[in-house]
Amino acid sequence: MNRLLFCVFLLCTCACNRSPQDWIILAPAGEQTTLIQPAGATVIPNGRIIEPYGKTYRIAPHPFGLALSPDGTTAVTANSGTSPLSITILRQLQTDNPAIQQVPEGVQTKKGILASVFMGLAISPDNRRVYVAGGQENCIYVFDVATGARLDSISCQGTQAIAPADAKHGYIGDLTLNQAGTWLYAVDQINFQMLAIDVQTGTLKYRVPVGRYPYGIALSPDEKEVYVANVGMYAYQWLPGYDPKRPAETALQYPPFAYGSPESIKGTKDAQGLGDPNAPESFSIWTINLSNQQVTAKVKTGVKVGEKIEGIPAVGGASPNSIVATNRYVFVSNGNNDNISVISTEKDTVVANIKLSLDPRLRNWRGVIPFGLTLSPDQKRLYVAESGINAVGVIDVEKLTVLGHIPVGWFPSKLKVTPDGKKLIVANAKGYGSGPNGGKNFKPGAEGSYIGRLMKGSVTIVDIPNDETLKTLTEKTLANNFRFVKANDPALAVRRNSPVPLAPGLGKSPIKYLVFIAKENRTYDEVFGQLPNGAGDASIARFGENVTVKSRDGKRMVEKTAVMSNHLALARQFAISDNYYVDSDVSADGHRWLACTYPNEWVETSVAASYGGNQNMRSDSKAPGNLAFTSSSGAIFPEDYNEAGSLWEHLDRNRKPFWNFGFGTMFSPHLSDNLDYPKGYAYAINYPVSEPLFRQTSREFPTYNTAIPDQYRIDKFIQEFNAKWINGKEKLPQMLTVMLGNDHGAGERPDAGFPFVESYMADNDLAVGRLVEFLSHTPYWKNMAILVTEDDAQGGVDHIDAHRSVLMVISPYAKRNHIGHTHTSFGSIFKTFWNILGIPYLNQYDAGANDLGDLFTRTPDFRPYVAVKPDTKLFDPEKALTPVHARFDWKALLEGPELDDEDYILKEADRPGGKRQ
Repeated sequence: MNRLLFCVFLLCTCACNRSPQDWIILAPAGEQTTLIQPAGATVIPNGRIIEPYGKTYRIAPHPFGLALSPDGTTAVTANSGTSPLSITILRQLQTDNPAIQQVPEGVQTKKGILASVFMGLAISPDNRRVYVAGGQENCIYVFDVATGARLDSISCQGTQAIAPADAKHGYIGDLTLNQAGTWLYAVDQINFQMLAIDVQTGTLKYRVPVGRYPYGIALSPDEKEVYVANVGMYAYQWLPGYDPKRPAETALQYPPFAYGSPESIKGTKDAQGLGDPNAPESFSIWTINLSNQQVTAKVKTGVKVGEKIEGIPAVGGASPNSIVATNRYVFVSNGNNDNISVISTEKDTVVANIKLSLDPRLRNWRGVIPFGLTLSPDQKRLYVAESGINAVGVIDVEKLTVLGHIPVGWFPSKLKVTPDGKKLIVANAKGYGSGPNGGKNFKPGAEGSYIGRLMKGSVTIVDIPNDETLKTLTEKTLANNFRFVKANDPALAVRRNSPVPLAPGLGKSPIKYLVFIAKENRTYDEVFGQLPNGAGDASIARFGENVTVKSRDGKRMVEKTAVMSNHLALARQFAISDNYYVDSDVSADGHRWLACTYPNEWVETSVAASYGGNQNMRSDSKAPGNLAFTSSSGAIFPEDYNEAGSLWEHLDRNRKPFWNFGFGTMFSPHLSDNLDYPKGYAYAINYPVSEPLFRQTSREFPTYNTAIPDQYRIDKFIQEFNAKWINGKEKLPQMLTVMLGNDHGAGERPDAGFPFVESYMADNDLAVGRLVEFLSHTPYWKNMAILVTEDDAQGGVDHIDAHRSVLMVISPYAKRNHIGHTHTSFGSIFKTFWNILGIPYLNQYDAGANDLGDLFTRTPDFRPYVAVKPDTKLFDPEKALTPVHARFDWKALLEGPELDDEDYILKEADRPGGKRQ
């Protein structure tokens, strides 16, 4: 948004008494810690409150699918993601105590029972069978509703007459069953097809090509048509010159082009073009006539890419994902636009868009994330799962207006109304959250301590509220997500003249330069658990001081050493938080959050599916959508982009220059073979990178790759900084982003300077110390703030919550030796950036977070920092650098871990006092 448009916007909002200066938006948690309290108010990592209306039952992780039996007595959820992959059967819903069965039982998927599951579910008319989409297994499973026993599976490959031989690789997602129970219709996400299956014979009868990454599917009430929602933008391809047998010689050393550029549309000599982002195949609803098996309509919903909304060209597409239909309308949830498109069945055009918003003070910031849809039996009410605000929206179908909102669990995904119209059944993908996963008082259950298995979903059963109750519930939904305080409230007087203004435009900050450092996978306790003034557990501070480090084979040991001594020294000299949480579960969603992009429904479901091992790219696959499931990639893909874009677009359109070192360019697959120059990743697929990021990223700084020492990255950072902004004539940008990811950990390599897994932590620690030392001795230091965090916390354990992580504020304006206790999250970092830079908020997650003002002081202390040298028995930087400057350790580079590699996540045996096998 340019300055003129922004001024006009401010004038309009002031006239409505809704200007940013009128209200300060805060997170409801205040100084509460994240805490699961099913009987009360649960505080989740982003500082919002979960208080489901009705009765809630915790089940398995990630219930992204939900089916209700025709008699309304049984519900089934599809639980996708990290093991266990399962379905959950809830019987006797009409009683106060439903019977709950997980299939298979236990925490590990049993071979031959349920190898994969992805969202799609349907229950037969006789209430006896449930059909389960088999994801990468390219089949539909059949289970007995009464017992949970597997009865059969239906292959979705088809015969040669129905489909080419390469259809053997498919990914079956959402599905629907006709009322007679004779035909199943399903989407094959990676073959871009709708499948029609004869249930009586258990055979695939025909396929119909649809758009890109078909996601949602629904039947018309007369069952003459099927509607398919296509959530994808592009069909990606391996680069034409890439040879998987010779990756070093044939892969590119940087992404091939910028998103939206002419090159991305038409292609280059190195990469095929991706075409028009607004092609009919992308972000659209296709109608299929079942009598002749022909596509009869292709309707674009929501906001098109590039279309101006409030003066800002839309960066992401609409992300249409779920569908329900009446005789008159087809309703579509647009996950990126926070609205419901209404398509006329007579005209096959969008006749209305129903905006979902909790309060005018939230302006036009997106973040509701509409997902699942369902209609009441009388078709007078439409219910929408509002994943971003943990609620269900209630819509009047006749008037096409929002009536109110019902609070449910964290990230509601799918929902159904019972046949009598009295109850609403809601699947909540994240339930109440994870809770703690370590500490002296933690007693792990059968699921252990890994965050992916602790993120149990839930099912909420709601008595449909009357209008008066709905009004109260709407107020509760708002209060649980946002706290509004008048800007002139006396309680905020302490923030007057702070270097962090209360809101953009409410003061001028002395901080002119921001440095944002992202690291990999650590928790608060494992780094800072020994600090006496923080809420830590010293028993799990394995990277603290006076610890004993052992090699995995037991042959090497260092006693009474300090692993991350610079982190501890910086914490004692500057400011940290002991009540800071990452919103992410793993690196794949974490790297979206790091770019101020909240994951939409496509990211949440596909990340869980691919990270759990369900779907992997296959180099021999002919499926056009084979490259859609991106697993642990550390980049944003076009399907992921929010309507207003990311950190990069936001800075660019507000004329705030930045320069990027290694952030946000880690696209799948993890190619890091014998490159001529170690730059971290190599690129084999025509994924585009954010246009501002493409222009303003270092081509010399290596991105994530644990075989490259972080010391080498700091050398490259210092060289480029000096060349550009000390000795050169360029002006230092207002923001620098830096990726230092070796605290992820990898395999032990004694000959390369990494004799322990902890050596990677020491490498990363020294790199952070050196970076701060260097910057604090530059002329820019007096107006600088450095913020350090992790992309996720999955690599360790924490006694407060598995999402609690590292946050450090390093600046002359940081409070000295201070530990802040205000509840903060990823959004807090970006809110602080925007308040300092004086530019608008980007979405509801940064607008609604508590900022980091508590960690700053108006009285600066300009003393520079001096890095602490490591224990060379643990990590010798000279030895580690040798392979880079001489012969680089290419074998380790090739075998390095993915961003989310469980091999380097803290296991039970690696805890202090644990026994190694």
